Formats: sequence, structure tokens, C-alpha cells
Amino acid sequence: MKGKQRFEPAPAPWNRRGFAYLLDGYLGSAFSAVPVGLLWNMRTGEEVINTDLTLFEAPYGWLAGLLGLVFGAVYYYAVPQWGWKGQTLGKKLMNLRIVGEDNNPLPAGRLAIRQLAGVMLLEGAFLLTGQYAVQMLTMLTLGAAGKVLNYLLFGVFAVSVWLAYRDGKAAHDIWAGSKVIDSKIE
Repeated sequence: MKGKQRFEPAPAPWNRRGFAYLLDGYLGSAFSAVPVGLLWNMRTGEEVINTDLTLFEAPYGWLAGLLGLVFGAVYYYAVPQWGWKGQTLGKKLMNLRIVGEDNNPLPAGRLAIRQLAGVMLLEGAFLLTGQYAVQMLTMLTLGAAGKVLNYLLFGVFAVSVWLAYRDGKAAHDIWAGSKVIDSKIE
């Protein structure tokens, strides 16, 4: 008698995964800008939304940055952890899901590595959360680290995109032992 064959979900198509990444980048950045913009408006009375933490008077740049990172963490981590299991809004709209290599839900710690350290910060060259981290380190080093960190983040992002295109696994997937699957056919 043959053993049960295990269902292997299809990997996420790179075009839908890329579009989900763009959607999440936009939505996560917009969500993380909410407290920063509100704090800027409350402090200055201006109606524009400022996302440059270095323009805040001390210590409000730090507060704005921390709040922006917390709001980013809600979008990138809390939503796929406790809301739509393994899905951000972009992944939900594109019918994709984050899972472990074993096709089971990704444990909380590995999801944190993937989403917070990988997506939000290290690969965050084009995300406000990554820029908030760079701006906070720039404030800490009195401007010395800003450009170097931006180039470094762009390099990590470029390598991750290349890996995702080549092998279907971005750097954050490799670090967390995760993959993105097509949830339409699970």
C-alpha cells in the first residue's frame, strides 16, 4: 500500500509576488507615516505631511520615528501574525501566503525575522520604515551614517530582488526559512 502523498503548494508567481510587495510597500509606508504626519501637524500647525524625522525639534524626531516603526510593525508583523494568518493586505489581495519551508504557518519568531528585520528594516530602502531607521541612526551619529546606510539598504534590497527573481526566495525568506505560496490553490 502506498503512503499518502503530501500536497505541495505552488510557489508564488513572481509577478503577483512583486505586485504584492509594491502594494505592501505603499500601504505599509502610508500606515507608518500616520503618526509621524500627525505629530508634525500637531507640533508645527502645518497642513503638509512631513516624513523627515531630522526636521523635528528634539526629542520629537525620536518619538515620531519610534511611532512610525511601531505602526509599520503593526502592518508588516501584527496583521500577518494575528489578522490574516501569513498575509499582509498586499498578499491577501494577490492570493499569496507566507509559510515555513515545511508549508506550515511560520512561527512568530521567524515571522518577526522575516517581516521586521528583513522586509521593514534591512530591505527597506524604499519603505518609510527603512528610512525612519536610517534617519534615526543619522540623528544618533549626527549625520555621519545617513548616506552610507542608504547605499547599504539599496544594496541589500537589490540582492534580495535578484535572489527572489532567480530562486523565488528573497533574502528575508532565506533568513527566516520561509517561502511565499499561491494561496488560491492550497
